[in-house]
Amino acid sequence: MNNPKCIAVIGGIDYEGEQFDTLRLFDCQSAADAYELELMKQIGIDYVLMEVKEISQYSMMMGGSIPA
Repeated sequence: MNNPKCIAVIGGIDYEGEQFDTLRLFDCQSAADAYELELMKQIGIDYVLMEVKEISQYSMMMGGSIPA
């Protein structure tokens, strides 16, 4: 079974780091790219990080547990 993935995009400011309020998750690369361009146009955003992340789907009701 393939684990679902998403694209995480977050803007950052030099010397301050990433700004959590800019974090967005996408299931489509073109939408993530468009948001990256939108962030780069904002005053105060110096860089943008984009990473593909695996989505963790654990349900305590289904007897799941979070692996260490």
